[in-house]
Amino acid sequence: MVAMSLGSQDSRAQGYWPAADTDEWACRLCPEQSQRDGRVTAGVGHVSDSSAKFGDYTGLDESGPYWLGELDVRTRNGEGSYTEAQVDNLGLDSRQVRLLYGEQGRYDIGFEYQQIPHFVAEQAQTPFLGVGTQVLTLPANWERASTTRGMSQLDPSLKRFSPTLERETYGLNAGARRNDRWDYSVDFRRTEQQGTKLQGASFLNTAVVLPVTVDRVTERMDARLSYREDRWYLQAAYYGSQFDNNADSVIWDNPFNSLAEGGDRGRMAQEPGNEFHQLTLSGRWQPGRLLQTSGRLAVGRLRQDESFLPATINPRVGAINQPALSLDGRVDTLNGQVRALIQPWSALSVVAELYYDDRDNRTPRSEFTPVRSDLVVAPTQFNRPYSFERAGSKLRADLKAGSGTTVSAGLSRETMERSFQETEKTSTTDYWGEVRTAVTQTLDVRLKGGQERRRFVEHYRPLEDLVPGENPLLRRYHLGERDRDQVRASVDYLPRDWMTLSVSLDYAKDDYFNTRIGLTEARELSHSLDISVRPKENLSIYAFATRQRIDSDQAGSDNFSTPDWTGHQRDRVDTFGVGIEREALLDGLDVGLDYSHSFGRGEIEMESRASAAPFPDLKTNLSRVELFARYQLSDQISLGLNYGYERYRSDDFFIDQVTPDTVANLLSTGHQSPRYSVQVGSVSVTYQFW
Repeated sequence: MVAMSLGSQDSRAQGYWPAADTDEWACRLCPEQSQRDGRVTAGVGHVSDSSAKFGDYTGLDESGPYWLGELDVRTRNGEGSYTEAQVDNLGLDSRQVRLLYGEQGRYDIGFEYQQIPHFVAEQAQTPFLGVGTQVLTLPANWERASTTRGMSQLDPSLKRFSPTLERETYGLNAGARRNDRWDYSVDFRRTEQQGTKLQGASFLNTAVVLPVTVDRVTERMDARLSYREDRWYLQAAYYGSQFDNNADSVIWDNPFNSLAEGGDRGRMAQEPGNEFHQLTLSGRWQPGRLLQTSGRLAVGRLRQDESFLPATINPRVGAINQPALSLDGRVDTLNGQVRALIQPWSALSVVAELYYDDRDNRTPRSEFTPVRSDLVVAPTQFNRPYSFERAGSKLRADLKAGSGTTVSAGLSRETMERSFQETEKTSTTDYWGEVRTAVTQTLDVRLKGGQERRRFVEHYRPLEDLVPGENPLLRRYHLGERDRDQVRASVDYLPRDWMTLSVSLDYAKDDYFNTRIGLTEARELSHSLDISVRPKENLSIYAFATRQRIDSDQAGSDNFSTPDWTGHQRDRVDTFGVGIEREALLDGLDVGLDYSHSFGRGEIEMESRASAAPFPDLKTNLSRVELFARYQLSDQISLGLNYGYERYRSDDFFIDQVTPDTVANLLSTGHQSPRYSVQVGSVSVTYQFW
């Protein structure tokens, strides 16, 4: 009866009520069928002064103009196909390109290119000819001498050069998915690095810093196959890497008087080619709400079988017979991990983990005949195929003790066995506790403390066949017995909805209590303050300050006996900064300012029986100011204005005021600590075409 009545009323009203116009209706929850977003940026910039340090990794190393070019395009159609294209820093040596095409849920394929410049040193000089090749020669009129001051042709022969390394990476990647269960992916990358580095070489008691050519290629492949179900997941993966060095050695003329006949030229090997292959099986399983498990097992092999260079190029030494033509190097790796998360009830969770890491060096151990500095045949020595085996366990528990409070504790233990080391086995135990609590709705506090202890399982014994030998009282810092205490505290406070205040403190102390010669103690203390303010929707302000202190003490012996000197190093780093950004300062105009300053000082104090002049302090001072403005000229066009100023000063007594002939038995490049004041400005136009 009701249904009949309603139907009757509806039929009578059809002629009265107008029909709804659905042409403009839109579904806010439905995914858009087609999307397009694209913009291109072009502009010009200017660098005030040339500085290799300022342009490190950015390409802004030379004074003068440069052009800006950026592109960002993203499209997606109704069938789920998408395209992405990104280009950054097109006018600089730090350019990047990324292309991607695919169909959502089915496949994707991409290409990447990245270029990164690295500037090694400034104001470098060398008398060698052939920079950029594998053979460095001296001028025909070069006059050798026993000291650098005696080299009469040194000053006229010096030429400036820029030790620079440029890295280019090409990448191809593809992925596919099937039935929401299977995933396939492969990623290939080829990295080419070319340029010039600085490397020391010697003839016994004389040395020279050489401009060594770099020409390396590294190829890497990562392929993965995975399958997933509702409660478990399994993945098989392959990783391969191959390294080739096209500049496998450098030959150089000896600028000093030869100490023996035939010692007027030397040869030095560079990094040999090698390859690494690894297979990995990983997965996870969640049988229920109370238990989640995961695991990983990986096996790999590293090979290095490049032919040895001749032991010497000195014809007076003669041929040296070695036990093999190559190292025939082989290292087998085995890594495993099992992890379980147990949650017996909502307030408590426990994580347990076991891991194993084995590096089995199967390189043959042979007796080789070394030639020192292409001059002297030394006593035979055996190579040392280092291996290690590491196994450990970790346990962690988190308990929600009350409203807003969580108490955590953890314990881990690790044993490590090594071959051809002063101690064959060490054991490390680490335990910690942490409390995180919300004191109020606007105040969060976190406290954490712990201790780590490393002990010898096998006695520490100096290696008998080292040349020269070790002081029996020496303990290497990465092997020696150590107690490490750590404390961390942080406070996050929101006094207003528009203000955030954070304070943190970290302290750590290492005590090498059983070391008489070597590193005996180290301490680190850092604390920071961060403030963020947003008083208006279009105004944000921030400020931060950090202070870090690193102290270390070590003891040594000049007479190969008990300690007779101590050294204390004190490093201090202070950093602070402020920034402000205002959106819509005027209609369509956004502006911002960032300022930061960092100052570091390193002090070295020596205590010994003999009075010695103190070392000068090491200093670094960096200040940076950045201003920017963006103006939305129209819906499609915006203008950008950027200005930056950076000032850098450093003092390093290791290289400052050290000219090529300052040290009698060292021919250096004379490069100095970087010092610059550089201004950079740019103007750009961005066009939003989609």
